[in-house]
Amino acid sequence: MKRGNTLGATCFLVIAGVLFRTTDTTAERAFVSLLYFNSTSNRSASEQCECGLYGLNSPLLSAQGFVAIPKAASLQACDWNTQFTITEPPWIALIERGNCTFAEKIKVAARRGATAAVIYNSQLQENAS
Repeated sequence: MKRGNTLGATCFLVIAGVLFRTTDTTAERAFVSLLYFNSTSNRSASEQCECGLYGLNSPLLSAQGFVAIPKAASLQACDWNTQFTITEPPWIALIERGNCTFAEKIKVAARRGATAAVIYNSQLQENAS
């Protein structure tokens, strides 16, 4: 995937993610496939990369669904009452890294019915926890 692209309001189809069961405590690479509508070119586009990591204690399983972001000023999903833009399964929570643990973010998404959670680094905070 190209760096520097900003996320728009378009929903993506993501194949590969972090699910909510546990396995080994080693980090594994994740293949990510995106299928999305590019409103600039008015066409569907797709991208693939081995650019993710499964979280520690996460299963090495695939997931697919529309992407939902938190319905809040903060995209970090640290508030237990966080709502997401999509609630009809299957959907994948896209959550910004920071302000709480990955486990807390995943629990919030799972509580709302997400099939998986993808936690990303903000371009402004690439090295933040």
